[in-house]
Amino acid sequence: MKKLTIATVLLALLIPVSSAQASTKSLNTKNNKNSCKFIKTKYKSEVMLNWSNGTANDEEVLKEINENIKMLSVRQKLTSGSIKTTVKSWIIAEQNTKKALENKNIEEITKAMELKISSITKFDKICKSIQK
Repeated sequence: MKKLTIATVLLALLIPVSSAQASTKSLNTKNNKNSCKFIKTKYKSEVMLNWSNGTANDEEVLKEINENIKMLSVRQKLTSGSIKTTVKSWIIAEQNTKKALENKNIEEITKAMELKISSITKFDKICKSIQK
């Protein structure tokens, strides 16, 4: 049951958002554009996906989460505006996922994944709006 829930959430994370909303000039900075590109290429979710399929262990997932938190934290410092806020929310979701995995709490994992989906969706919309 736990792995099925995680697999469903991960599949939702992999579905691209189709459109961006309003564009904001203040977000259209070089650092924000670079952070969008960097995060999209460096964020890792392969181990988490393998874990939900039963082919990776908890330690591997926790290692991947720690790497993502470190990468997101560094990039967040270079961003501004709503991207900074959204990346912070994403970091919190990663930290909550880590804590829930350590405590083996399925409900908390689900809540953390919902926050992660929301953060990634917002991040993607903002990035698409400033890439124009």
